[in-house]
Amino acid sequence: MVMAHAPKVFGYLLAFSFIAFPFGAMLQERKAFRDVGLGFLGSLKAFLFIQVWMLHSAIAVMLQLPWYLMGYDIRKQTNTFYEANIGIQNSKVFMGPVKVIGEKNLPKDDKPYIYIANHQSMIDICVLYYLRKPFVWISKKAVGYIPGVGQIMFLSGHILLERKGKASIKQMYADAKSRLKDGFNIFIFPQGTRERTKILPFKHGAFSMAMSEEVDIVPVSIELSDDAWKRFFGYGFIWGFEEAKSKPAAILTVHPVMKTKDFNGDKEKMMKAGQEIIYSCLGDKKRM
Repeated sequence: MVMAHAPKVFGYLLAFSFIAFPFGAMLQERKAFRDVGLGFLGSLKAFLFIQVWMLHSAIAVMLQLPWYLMGYDIRKQTNTFYEANIGIQNSKVFMGPVKVIGEKNLPKDDKPYIYIANHQSMIDICVLYYLRKPFVWISKKAVGYIPGVGQIMFLSGHILLERKGKASIKQMYADAKSRLKDGFNIFIFPQGTRERTKILPFKHGAFSMAMSEEVDIVPVSIELSDDAWKRFFGYGFIWGFEEAKSKPAAILTVHPVMKTKDFNGDKEKMMKAGQEIIYSCLGDKKRM
């Protein structure tokens, strides 16, 4: 009797998830953009944004799962093709064009690097795929429970961290070391949580990892337009594509690589330098 109702219960739970998770994400974006407000349109777009992200991720998981079950290493393909295209197309549709400055500073060799950036919004996750580099996120464990998104993160080999607990942090370092050995870049938001209205200090994790594993750091600055969520369509179907191009929804600035050896084991100095570099091009919007 219980088994007979299982599919229906599962369907209800799935439908609830496609409402509850986007609603929670929308509330977080309203909090992040509290200085300018989202309004009805912005709130609706944030809600739909995560729904589309979940749906596309679920489709990608269904396409990749057979290969995973057959024992293939699908991490880089899942990351660089499926996740990257989902992120890029989502940002184009919901926000608009993204401009990348300093592409010449992106490493050309096959060595793994640690990428760091400021963090303002869930938009950051999507626009960073414009860098077209395979990388592993270090993210909070709760993200792993989002239908579609959590599963594609598992297939890509991302690292989910329980923010409280020494055992979880120790496991995170072990997983990160393993990914670096496998040739993956690691992407970390050193401030830990998203914030637009005030500066949050960096934490040591990325820099401790860089020192211990002798890996160089690539700093990236993210500047989001205040009206990123308020535009009607990212592609400019209503207001015109040329106007949309003239005012990017996001600007990514890639800075020169920070050589770990140049800091002689001084992670505090490296952390301070990384923070100053990321702030340096944000002008009067020095937000973290």
